[in-house]
Amino acid sequence: MADIPAVAHAQILRAIHDAQADVVALRKATKVKTGYMGFQHVETNLAACHVAISADLARAPVVMILKTAAGALAVVGGGDAAPVVERTRTKLRAILQEFEGKERT
Repeated sequence: MADIPAVAHAQILRAIHDAQADVVALRKATKVKTGYMGFQHVETNLAACHVAISADLARAPVVMILKTAAGALAVVGGGDAAPVVERTRTKLRAILQEFEGKERT
């Protein structure tokens, strides 16, 4: 099983960290309705994704973790967290496309 280069691994973790910061900033700038769990859902998924990828350098598990995170974020759909969800899913899809492109070459 091929490993992800250390530089790429660090870039993935940085992208997830940046997405986490984006979620926090949007949550602080939003008057969140009582009972709305969208931000918490996104924060929890990104934190789990970061921890899991931090512990693994193998390409296949990292790709699966990223795909799972993108799918889990899609569940949030609309609501106050929607802008940050879309930005995060776009980042994750770009990372996945890069990996899929390298696997084909």
